[in-house]
Amino acid sequence: MPADSVHGPRHVEPRDGRRSDASPFRLGRSEFDAGVGRWRSPRAMLPARSPSPLEANGPNGPWHDNSVSQCLRYRRLGVASARGRNQAPRSPRGRRHVPPAVVVVVVALVCTACSGRVGLPLPQTTAAPTTSTSIPPTTSTSVPPHHHHVTLLSALKVVGRTLEQSSGQRFVMRGVIVYAMPFYETNREPDPALASVTEAAYVNRWAMFARIRALGFNTVKIPVSSAVYSGDAYGLDGTSVYLARLRAIVNAANIEGLYVVLCWSDAIGEGYWVITEYSSAFSMMKAVEFTFAGNPGVIYEPLDEPHEISWSQWIAISERMLQYWRATIGYRGVIIADTEGWSWNFDPSYVNALISYDEALLGTPNLLIANHRYPNGNSCFCGAERATWDSVIGQYIGSFPLIGSEYGIEDVVGPPELAWGQDFVTYLKNNAIPSGFNGALMFVWNWINPNTMTDPATGKLTAWGTAIFDALSASPSN
Repeated sequence: MPADSVHGPRHVEPRDGRRSDASPFRLGRSEFDAGVGRWRSPRAMLPARSPSPLEANGPNGPWHDNSVSQCLRYRRLGVASARGRNQAPRSPRGRRHVPPAVVVVVVALVCTACSGRVGLPLPQTTAAPTTSTSIPPTTSTSVPPHHHHVTLLSALKVVGRTLEQSSGQRFVMRGVIVYAMPFYETNREPDPALASVTEAAYVNRWAMFARIRALGFNTVKIPVSSAVYSGDAYGLDGTSVYLARLRAIVNAANIEGLYVVLCWSDAIGEGYWVITEYSSAFSMMKAVEFTFAGNPGVIYEPLDEPHEISWSQWIAISERMLQYWRATIGYRGVIIADTEGWSWNFDPSYVNALISYDEALLGTPNLLIANHRYPNGNSCFCGAERATWDSVIGQYIGSFPLIGSEYGIEDVVGPPELAWGQDFVTYLKNNAIPSGFNGALMFVWNWINPNTMTDPATGKLTAWGTAIFDALSASPSN
């Protein structure tokens, strides 16, 4: 099938913020408006209405001005926003939607070479809290059809700034992102490439997870989506079958000794409208947590890469998300919280406020703060690029419970930057992790663009996959 019939014409995004065409493509519930360079929710086309209290600081709120609006418009093109002094250029999404006909050649090339803020009131707990998430590591559950014995992994917890196992030993997440469940649509239809990749991952899950573990990784992150879960565009025959498939994937990973991070990708397509749409995923989150209740080998990242919102909106959404998970669902395990600005940005006052809120809900906070990064046209992790990192994130390593939950080498700003990626993973190994960084989840084990760690044709590690293996893998016993 010609590439254009799958993904439409490739969207090349010049550095000046203009686009080369005006056709939208689809992710979740939102469309990418090629004319203005940002995701647009269908809600944006509805008649104007009075903002809710949560929306008061939105485009018509008191924090807004025209210069900020212009910066927000081109946020995903990598142009620095004027909203905060620590914001780094960012352009994250194009890596997932490059036409196969274009990426095959590129893959081949890669293979060769706050104080003062009043938070939400504490909620009434509707689920009885438990005293501990610890489960004896030898406790077994059901045996799958091919007779693999299930042994639950040691529970993880955040102690101060450090992720630890229930034994008290430090646990560094050394992981990869795996496309194992469909989580977006293209042009309002199932994406053929995603359908093929996720089906292959599901069918070959035992061998895939065994290989990932044998390479020395200890965690996999699997993106999911409430839009796909409730809409069933990929023909999974409803939510119960969706959950059964997800359970089979997670069980296989756990049996091979891998922790699983389940990450909701809905916010990526919602942009500013995440402030009203974020709660639409709650019913799925509850069903998923119920499916894996009592399994310490599963942790959650409920809000992947929120963007086009202010820090005040971010804290309001994030607190309500925590409130739902902690008080309504009753989950007390580790949660990974993405920051605003595609999880590139960091503000210690707002992050401290969220950690304090989790502490008020649980007694002891159990929260990791996520960081994401891509080269954005930089050919090396050095010079001004390294200085920006140190200013935005690096200076806080060891002072906050930070984790890298998505790092790759290609985005829509520039070509794949393998040298940048090699520099960056070396920095993680030699500097960040020894200084208290809680690990990294790398993008992506199996895909059709240069971020893939494995060659789609041969299954061998690409140059990017080899760089990650050399820097981040450890003995499978770790």
